[in-house]
Amino acid sequence: MICLSTQIITTKETARMDTGFIDLEILISRIRHAPSKKYFLDSVKAYKAGALRASLTSAWVALVYDLIAKYRELSAHGDLAATAFVQLWDTANASDDIKKLLQLEGEIVEHATRTTQVINSIAQKHLFRLREDRHLCAHPAFSAEAELFEPSPELVRLHLVNVVDLVLSREPRQGKAIFDVFNVDVQSPGFPAEHSHILDYVEQRYLERVRTTNIHNFGTVLAKSLLKGVPLEWETHQSKIISSLVALQDRAINTWPDVSTTIIRLIDNIEPEHRPRAIAFLASFPIFWESLQASTQTALQETAANLDPGTLSDYRILVGVRLPQFRTALLNVIADLDARSLIDAVAQRPIPELWTRGIAIYGNSGGFRGSEDNFRRLILPFAGRLDSSQVGQLLDAVMENSQNWDAGETPSLLLGVLRNVLAENHPSADSKNRFFLRCQDIYRTQDYEPVLDILRSNGWVEPAIEPSE
Repeated sequence: MICLSTQIITTKETARMDTGFIDLEILISRIRHAPSKKYFLDSVKAYKAGALRASLTSAWVALVYDLIAKYRELSAHGDLAATAFVQLWDTANASDDIKKLLQLEGEIVEHATRTTQVINSIAQKHLFRLREDRHLCAHPAFSAEAELFEPSPELVRLHLVNVVDLVLSREPRQGKAIFDVFNVDVQSPGFPAEHSHILDYVEQRYLERVRTTNIHNFGTVLAKSLLKGVPLEWETHQSKIISSLVALQDRAINTWPDVSTTIIRLIDNIEPEHRPRAIAFLASFPIFWESLQASTQTALQETAANLDPGTLSDYRILVGVRLPQFRTALLNVIADLDARSLIDAVAQRPIPELWTRGIAIYGNSGGFRGSEDNFRRLILPFAGRLDSSQVGQLLDAVMENSQNWDAGETPSLLLGVLRNVLAENHPSADSKNRFFLRCQDIYRTQDYEPVLDILRSNGWVEPAIEPSE
């Protein structure tokens, strides 16, 4: 009878304690994983019934179950640490290895903090307290002799709230594994190539799935790749790295200020051999220029001014021509590049400032094979980037040199470029007329008929040919 009255009093106390606190039904509604919710409901039912030790024990079970479910999600996204843990768990389950399962259960909170970083260090402390209290409830050996651990309703409710707030209500966000996953992804054919697609892709696949602290680290790694060339395997994917960092700038606005501070520090302390890379970086992120130390700005400007075109091998510095601080110096470098160096520069980054030199060299090609080679190396990299006047320059360069217009592959090479020209970037009617009349003069109209068809596609009509006397 005494036990019954005690139970009634405890239940009433629990009911009174609920008043003014977060509603348990609201707490339950925040749980994202349906099976985890079922386990947590057992804990809530026990709590409402006054079975506080049972409630606390069930809360721990719900926590462990939910962490395993999160690990399975992370494993599906390529997290190797999560995959390894799930494999150990499934193997122990399949072999009915209770000792191993208990070991993994006891280690999972620390593993989720230090290895996969699903939870942070503060959450770890709260969950460790839950684990210790659960041991006191479920294992009498943890209590002193003749003492029965009786958790207060306030303590149990605190644990219930913490389990939901810190784990059950949260999506699994990647920790250190983001770097391993991104490293493989950015080198794969499935990673987008277009800038706008990369912005959406990086946001959805990485920024939305990663803890805030790791977003900062992610941005630092991307910046170091651009500024210092590490890791080496990303060197051939620099445009994708740039777009990925822009995604962080545009889509992780709460984290970007801290990332910016780190990047400024990196540039201010950049080694002399990496200053050309810093200039290239600033071409993509000019906002950082004003925040650099005056001495850093001077060092970078002197680097551009003293650049020797004859010894230049990494041409990415030339993109700095976009910035007024480097434009004059780098235009002089471009003007002094020999043909071989210009070809290498265009292959690395076909910036608009290289076009004038490139079209001039192509226009003066000697020999049919030399003409075709120059077209592939100096013209094709600009396909899809040419404006109306540049397309007109190309038509003139083809028809003003017999080594160009009479080279066997020129009609098909030219056709390939024109197919990538937007309607608004078609050459002027005068350019089209000149090209057509020259085709007539040299009896090449039939060879270039597919080219003429494209020129006609947005309304141009070739001029009438007066009959010869």
